Amino acid sequence: MSVFALLALGPTPALGALGVPLSAASADGSVAFEARSLHAGAPAGPSSTTVRTPAGVTVHEYAGADGVVFALAWSGPTVPDLQQLYGSYFPGYAAARGARASAGYRAPVRVRSAQLVAHAWGHMRDYAGSAYVPALVPPGTDLAALGVQP
Repeated sequence: MSVFALLALGPTPALGALGVPLSAASADGSVAFEARSLHAGAPAGPSSTTVRTPAGVTVHEYAGADGVVFALAWSGPTVPDLQQLYGSYFPGYAAARGARASAGYRAPVRVRSAQLVAHAWGHMRDYAGSAYVPALVPPGTDLAALGVQP
């Protein structure tokens, strides 16, 4: 394959989901532009990957030493595909979100259960949110320092 053919393929997609290893990220057109260890000199500790979706949403994914995504935070001009980001945790999120539909569409979303803690807020062209799986958060991790609302 020529260099031009490789360039035509574009960047490697890298958007993962809660509870899924980053290595299993789906091919959705998202582009990883930063990956780093959260603890200098500790490659086996938590790490983060920053991803930009085709719609311009920036997603920060946080994975434990096992590579499994335990938390994420996002912001951008639109709400990302939460079903993709929350993965198998999305049905619980959707049920909790549906149960509070009377609060109105513009009200901030707060979901707190033993399986998932999620927050979302914003208005047209300025949305943000975060979510984490309590059982997957490595001991001693400061979620607030990561930009994830505890």
